[in-house]
Amino acid sequence: MIKRFDRLDIATTDPADAAATFEKNFGFAVSRSSSSEPTIKIGDSEIRLRSGSAVAEVIATAGEGLAAVWLEAEDLDQMVRALTAAGIAFSGPRLEDGRRILEVDYRAANMVALFIFDRRV
Repeated sequence: MIKRFDRLDIATTDPADAAATFEKNFGFAVSRSSSSEPTIKIGDSEIRLRSGSAVAEVIATAGEGLAAVWLEAEDLDQMVRALTAAGIAFSGPRLEDGRRILEVDYRAANMVALFIFDRRV
């Protein structure tokens, strides 16, 4: 049902410093643009270094680190049925950037924000 791992969001108060750390320690190439967060591409997956209001609550409650996991599904309708059958709470689907997105209750994902999406709009 899950097609592939899409991205990790890492909460940080200083994206430039976090990017430099990933470059220095792991040799990752970090792409930077003025319109988005620094992003590390690994194959067809990404690590996004996020800051500001998007992750402020995560940093305030848990500190810097993993903020969200994004998984791409073949068919979101199948995921809705599977999550419902398993008794797992979720919200959505919502439409965003050509994707239908479910947000799984973080308590079902070991307290990590988990998003599952497909590209069937």
